[in-house]
Amino acid sequence: MIWTRAEGCRVWDENGREYLDLTAGFGVALLGHRNPKILEAIHNAPVVHALGDLAEAEVTRQFRGALPWPAKLGVTGEDAVEIALRTALLATGKPGIVAFDGAYHGTGLLALAATGLERFREPFAPWLPGPVYRRTYGEDTGALPDDAGVVIVEPVQGRAGARVPPDDFLPALRKRCDEAGAVLVVDAIFTGLGRIGEMWPGSEVADVLCVGKALGGGLPISAALFVKTELEHVWDFGEEDLYTHTHSGNPLACAAALVVLDEVPKLLPRVDELAQRFADAGWHGKGLLRTKRQSAAHAQRNGVLVIPIPANEGRPTLMQAAPPFTLTDDELDEAFNRLAR
Repeated sequence: MIWTRAEGCRVWDENGREYLDLTAGFGVALLGHRNPKILEAIHNAPVVHALGDLAEAEVTRQFRGALPWPAKLGVTGEDAVEIALRTALLATGKPGIVAFDGAYHGTGLLALAATGLERFREPFAPWLPGPVYRRTYGEDTGALPDDAGVVIVEPVQGRAGARVPPDDFLPALRKRCDEAGAVLVVDAIFTGLGRIGEMWPGSEVADVLCVGKALGGGLPISAALFVKTELEHVWDFGEEDLYTHTHSGNPLACAAALVVLDEVPKLLPRVDELAQRFADAGWHGKGLLRTKRQSAAHAQRNGVLVIPIPANEGRPTLMQAAPPFTLTDDELDEAFNRLAR
C-alpha cells in the first residue's frame, strides 16, 4: 500500500481508499498526521538545515533547554541507543552488554546485537559485536557478568507485543547495576513521551534514557538523555565530536519537537481514557501501546491500519495499536466496529 494523503487519524492510499490509522506511523505521529501546530512551527523556522557539529541553530539550543536533562542528539532511535551504549563503554571500560529476550533496539549493528528478536539478528550474526548476555524479560537478571558495563531495557517491550514487566523489574535492574558498577540504559524510544501514560518512563531508575520516534512529531530526531548528568562529560574529547551526523539537531525537527514537548503533557489524561477503552475491548499492554490476537491483514482489509507482530518464540500472531493521542471516541468506535467485521 502507498499512502498518498494523511490527516489527523486517517490516511488514504493510491486508490483513494480511507483507513483509520491506529499505528501513528509506528508511534511517531502522536499528535496526529499534519498537526497544525507542528506545521506552523516548521513553516516559521528561520533556519532549515543544521551545520552538523560546527554550530547549532537557535531553535536547537531552545530544544535542549526544554529537555529535563542534558542530551546528545541523534536522528534515529537507533542513534540514541548507539550513543547510550557507547556512553556506558566510555564510562566503565567494560564491553559486556546485558539485554533481554524480545527486545528491539534498532538495526544498526551495535543496537542489533542487543536486540532479542532472532529474525532481525540472524542474517547479520557474523558481524554483530559483543559480548551480549541475554536474560529473560521481566525476571531478575541475577548478578551481572564481571565484564558487563551496561544493561539495556525497554519499560514495555514494543516489537515483542507490548509485554509489560512486573512493577519491581526496573528497580531490581537498578540494584543490579549499582552492585556491578554498570550503566542502566532505558530504551523509551517507543514507550516515551506519553505512549504508556508517562512522559519519561524509566527515568526514575535510568542513567541514560533514550527517546526518539514521536519526539519530532513526524520529523526524525532522537536523544540520549543523561539522567545521570555527569555521564555527559565522557564525550569530552576536545573540539571534534566523535559521534555526530550532518543532521544532528536539525532545526526543523527541533521546532517540531518543541511543540511535542509542550502539547503531550496536556494529553496524558486523554491517553489514560483511551487506554482504558482499549483494555475494556480486550487489548493487552499499557497506555496506548496495545496488542490483540488478530491478523493485521484482516484489519487492513476492513480499513484499519495496525502494526503486525509476527508469531515468534512461542508467541502468537498479534496486531498492535499505537494510535495518535488525538484519536476521538467516535474514531475509536469506528475502528472497533470495522475490526469486528
